[in-house]
Amino acid sequence: MPHRLPRKFLFRGLPLLLLAAALVTGLLVAGNLYTFQRLSGEAPVARLTFDPVAPQTWDVTLYIDGRCPPRHYRLYGDQWRADALFLKWKPWANLFGFDALYRLERLSGRYSHIADENNRRHRAVELVEQPVVDLVALAQRYRGRFSPVDTVYGSSAYLGIDPGMEYRLYRTQSGLVARQQKRAFARMENGELVIEIDKPCPQTAD
Repeated sequence: MPHRLPRKFLFRGLPLLLLAAALVTGLLVAGNLYTFQRLSGEAPVARLTFDPVAPQTWDVTLYIDGRCPPRHYRLYGDQWRADALFLKWKPWANLFGFDALYRLERLSGRYSHIADENNRRHRAVELVEQPVVDLVALAQRYRGRFSPVDTVYGSSAYLGIDPGMEYRLYRTQSGLVARQQKRAFARMENGELVIEIDKPCPQTAD
């Protein structure tokens, strides 16, 4: 006859099994949430403002995060576009803290209408600064079955140009994201003139 475990033992072991199942489920859920947070996290990359010079002609001030001083360019079009190269890690590598590597490559103007795009003036400016060690190229070189690298690809973001707006560029684990907010100008508060002075770079003594 088959050996059967005592019913008392089964009842005592059931809570332990349920507890173990709950712990495993909790770990899986926590891991999924952590992965989602890493994949959906954003970090600032750059900030842009535009001042009109002529119709569809703009003087651009570009603040790249962590770099000084700001850069100044002239672009043409109704919209601006930023291009970057991304190295995306596999999800299991994100769990170990690997963030997507990126390199800003180009800033350019863009026209709303195809006819203008094909016939009017264009300009693109290079933003690449060659690093001492190119981590993107290095990681791309070591790709294989067990490599943490998922893919290397280009990502772009563009928005319409409004001189009354300030534009923020963010990088995520999957590419670039662009947002806009009202640009800070002089204003009246409680009968006094308030002028916001933007000093993104530290002041150095002469």
